[in-house]
Amino acid sequence: MSLEYDVLIVGAGPAGSAAAIKCAEAGLNTLLIDRAALGRHKPCAGILPHVATYVLDELGLRLPLSVLSEPNELGIFYVPPSGRVNGGELKNYRVFNLERDFFDRWLVEKAVESGADLQTETTLLALNQGDCVEAALKTAHGIRKVKVGYVIGADGALSTVRRYLESKPQPLLTVIQEYWEAEGEFGDYFYTILNTKITPTYGYLLKKRGSLIVGTGSIEPKQTIESLGSLKDWLSKEFGFRPLVLKKREVGFLPYGDCYLGRGRILLVGDAAGLCNRFSGEGIRFALESGIAAAESVKKAENGDTSALEFYRQQLQPLLDFVKETTHLHSRDDLWREEFVLAELKRYNLW
Repeated sequence: MSLEYDVLIVGAGPAGSAAAIKCAEAGLNTLLIDRAALGRHKPCAGILPHVATYVLDELGLRLPLSVLSEPNELGIFYVPPSGRVNGGELKNYRVFNLERDFFDRWLVEKAVESGADLQTETTLLALNQGDCVEAALKTAHGIRKVKVGYVIGADGALSTVRRYLESKPQPLLTVIQEYWEAEGEFGDYFYTILNTKITPTYGYLLKKRGSLIVGTGSIEPKQTIESLGSLKDWLSKEFGFRPLVLKKREVGFLPYGDCYLGRGRILLVGDAAGLCNRFSGEGIRFALESGIAAAESVKKAENGDTSALEFYRQQLQPLLDFVKETTHLHSRDDLWREEFVLAELKRYNLW
């Protein structure tokens, strides 16, 4: 069978770029597409745990200063329902504070350097799976049809690829975050606020290049707006938050249902697969890990060793177990949240 590419990767975020780097390095003829132009903006708090440096090592990459915000690093500060006085910093745990748009572009450029073909402003229109996968793509020059051995869906929580595989939509968390010029008693932390009187999930605050980002999420979009107002009122009482100038408001979506890894020759990675920490919304590390695992699984299948999807499931089982543990945050009461924070603050992290 004549294939134009071994792998089509849909979505040039961290998961897609990581998969493209590993596929290209493995000698697979790789096409990476994205519906936006290079340098597109992604609403995101932009935190990356230090442990992710080991994942970047697998890609042969070192995080450059040019993709970091100010401050470069943050601690994690949990605040329970009883307030700041009973909160605190996680021991031995730091995160990088990313400028997400710069980070994504850097990874895409590394994918191109590795040998992947990049086609931006290209939309997936249809998939037909058999002995290979036939894809119809809408480009600036018209409709393009390609035959590929495998498809890796890396197109986010609103994944088009996933919709071709599953009839029911993936449950989503609607997140609203605002960038403020503001005053308050805040250190260099990513503050995670767990309080059902504010939000059924979590609220957060962090510094980023002269702004304070304040955000929260909910399964119900209307509730997200209400929760954000409650969070700002609460921050005023607990931290002396005094908003001065609203610079920007943006809305994003995070996966909030069961994980789904794909079917047949089509694998899902990152948010498209539902891989996201439900406690914090952090998913960049999961995106990188799943992109690498998907690429390795395709290479394994190309060598005739195993089914790509079966090997991929085995590789991702630890991540799937972790996500499952964090899935029901919205159903936890404040007593549970209080005990959770207390336990976390006593724990010494190994990474």
